[in-house]
Amino acid sequence: EAEWEYACRAGTTEAYFFEGDPEKLTGKSWINRLFGVDESIINKYVWYTGNSPGKTQPPYTNEPNRWGLYNMPGNVKEFCLDWYTPDLSIVYPDDSAVVDPKGPKSGSEHVVRGGSYNSDPADLRSGARDRTYTDRWLLTDPQSPKSKWWYSDSKDVGFRVVREYEEVEY
Repeated sequence: EAEWEYACRAGTTEAYFFEGDPEKLTGKSWINRLFGVDESIINKYVWYTGNSPGKTQPPYTNEPNRWGLYNMPGNVKEFCLDWYTPDLSIVYPDDSAVVDPKGPKSGSEHVVRGGSYNSDPADLRSGARDRTYTDRWLLTDPQSPKSKWWYSDSKDVGFRVVREYEEVEY
């Protein structure tokens, strides 16, 4: 989870790696719905409810963040290996700095980070977090026992494989 947020921020300390504030673009605001907003900047970087036709989009069709990663805050929410807890202060009770936090040691649901093609701009910030809903997301899974890796009823969650580049001399 922490690694995902670090990659999404791409070296910035802001909630968004691109210029502007997606919270000011929200469709939840009646004033924005009435007068409209300039979505040109966010549309360059992220697929979300305002520019996607209600489905995922091919990768590499937007501009990447500073580290070359595409659609970090949008297109699909991203499944993380960490176990979910709504209150991380339970896991890290003191105020000391934690390097590469791993979250709780066990749990029943995993963390989901970011937003998706179905998200409002206000929900695309790097700190956006939710959890898996395994029982609800496996209702129509035909396998018995049900899969722990395929969420048949979640259409806007995916995962990303990222690893460090290792230069090899030949």
